[in-house]
Amino acid sequence: MKRLNLRPRGRYRTSLLIALVLLVVFSALSLSLKQSPALRKVQGLVVSLTAPPLQGLEYLGRSVKRVWLEYFYLVGLRQENADLWHKIEEYRQKEVRYQEALQAQTHLEALLDLKRQVALPVIGARVIAYDPSLWSRCAIIDQGKAQGVKEGMPVLAPQGLVGRIVEAYPQYSKVMLIVDRKSGADAMVQRTRVRGILQGKGGNRCSLEFVPKSAEVQPGDLVLASGLAGLYPKGLVFGKVTQASKKNPGVFQEIEVTPAVDLSALEEVLVVQVASLTLSAP
Repeated sequence: MKRLNLRPRGRYRTSLLIALVLLVVFSALSLSLKQSPALRKVQGLVVSLTAPPLQGLEYLGRSVKRVWLEYFYLVGLRQENADLWHKIEEYRQKEVRYQEALQAQTHLEALLDLKRQVALPVIGARVIAYDPSLWSRCAIIDQGKAQGVKEGMPVLAPQGLVGRIVEAYPQYSKVMLIVDRKSGADAMVQRTRVRGILQGKGGNRCSLEFVPKSAEVQPGDLVLASGLAGLYPKGLVFGKVTQASKKNPGVFQEIEVTPAVDLSALEEVLVVQVASLTLSAP
C-alpha cells in the first residue's frame, strides 16, 4: 500500500493556528484599548517601534516608483530621440541628392551652352576613369569609334580645353590631358598675341615655352590655342598665366600656366568631331 504524506497538512495546520492566535490577541488588545492604560502603553511602544520602519518602507516605495517612472520616461525619450535623428538623416540625404542634382543640372546647362556656341558637331561623353600610370595624365571616356570618335579630336569642357583623343576603341576612348608631359600645342597670350608652345608638366600645371624675354607676359593673362599645327582649334582657352619670370638664364622666359579646367575632377566633356572649330558670337 502507498503511504500518505501528511507532513504538509500538519505544517499548514500549525501556520493556520498561529495566525488565529495572533488575530485573537490583536482583537482583544483592540477591544480593551480604551479600558486598560497598560495596553495603551504597549500599543504606543509597538507604534513607536514599527512607525520608523514603515515610514522608511513608504519612502522607499515612493523612490522606487519615481525611479521606475523616470526609467520608462527616459526609454521613451531615447526612442523619440532616435526617431528624430533618423528623420534628420533622411532630410540630410535628401539635401545631398538635391544638391547633387542641382550641380549636375548646372553642369549640363553649361555643356549645352558650349554646344550652342560651337558651330560644329560634338559628341557628349562622360569621364569614367583616369589612367593610373604615374608618368602620364590621361582619362577614359565612355564614347568610342561606334559613336564617331576618332584619334586627334579635341576634347572640351565648359571652362576650356581638356585634351585630345590619342586612342579610340569601339566603345571607349583615351584622352591625353593638356598637362601630360607628352602634350604640346601651339598657344598664344590673348592680351599681347605672343606665341609659344604650351607644354604639359604633370600634376595640374603647364608651361608656356619659347617666349622671348622681350615679350610682355604677366600673371592673369589668358592663354589660348593659336590654331596652328592643327591640334586644337583657334581661340579655345588653355588656361591662365600664374607665374612669369625673366630672371632665369637664357633668352626665354619661365612661364607657368594653370589649366582653366580642373582636370582632376572631370565628369562630362564634349568631343569635337572635326579638326577645326569656330565659336559663334555670344
